[in-house]
Amino acid sequence: MNGSFFNLNNIRIEISYKSFEELRKILSFYQRHSLYQINIPCKNNLKKDFLLDSIKISREEFPDINIIPHFSIFHEFKRNRTNTQDSLIKFLQHAEYFGCKQVLLVSGSQKRSTLDSVSALYYLKDKSLCLKKDLSIGVAFNPYLPVSLFKEEIIRLEKKLQSGLVSSIWIQFGTDYKLLKTRLEKLLNIVIDNINTNSKISNIMFFGSILLPSKQFLARFKYRPWKGVYCSPEFLDSVDFANDLITELLKTYAQYKICPIIETNVSTEYHLRNLKIRLDS
Repeated sequence: MNGSFFNLNNIRIEISYKSFEELRKILSFYQRHSLYQINIPCKNNLKKDFLLDSIKISREEFPDINIIPHFSIFHEFKRNRTNTQDSLIKFLQHAEYFGCKQVLLVSGSQKRSTLDSVSALYYLKDKSLCLKKDLSIGVAFNPYLPVSLFKEEIIRLEKKLQSGLVSSIWIQFGTDYKLLKTRLEKLLNIVIDNINTNSKISNIMFFGSILLPSKQFLARFKYRPWKGVYCSPEFLDSVDFANDLITELLKTYAQYKICPIIETNVSTEYHLRNLKIRLDS
């Protein structure tokens, strides 16, 4: 990697937009810069028909861009468990039809009592005839949780892996990179223990969230933190400290062969230059 942890072409970038015009503008920008690994989240207004149509536009008009769309049970919930399960099947079939190779399934910031990512995976396992075999499903994992909650997170991850449908694990952002290393060792041991029962796990992929700090972003996050995202006061109080910590996170990701996914806005030349500096630091 020429001394860099990663380069712009072997990371993923999550995008956010409020209109199809803005979506096309962002994807055109990435296409001009030969950036082809893009995630479309499921949050706020980006859900349901707007998300389905976004997948269609992305795949039809930008076929060289590898799109991984997300499905959030919290944001896609439709009155009850049955309706939401039907919506999930429709979403996966839609993603398959337009050539997506992978989707990310998450419970969302607030878990529903009747349906979450674990129960949804087992529902999909029973409905396997509805889906093609080459569609991969990713799940989320938060290594920064307090001990009591982390024990539950481990149990949930094991259940997800035992469904036989999981082929990627997406690691939540946090700032305690020393804790991350300890928890990653635990994660890898769990994956190894499940390899013999699930052929997909032997080729499992790992992705890790990265938030690029700026004064504006840190101020917003400090005022309105994201649920489940653990950031130290030092990270939030200093852009320089935050940038140094991001470098340590990228080192850790490189060590454990985890592909970064950038979750902050990268849609201008300035953003790209700043991102490249971080990747090269």
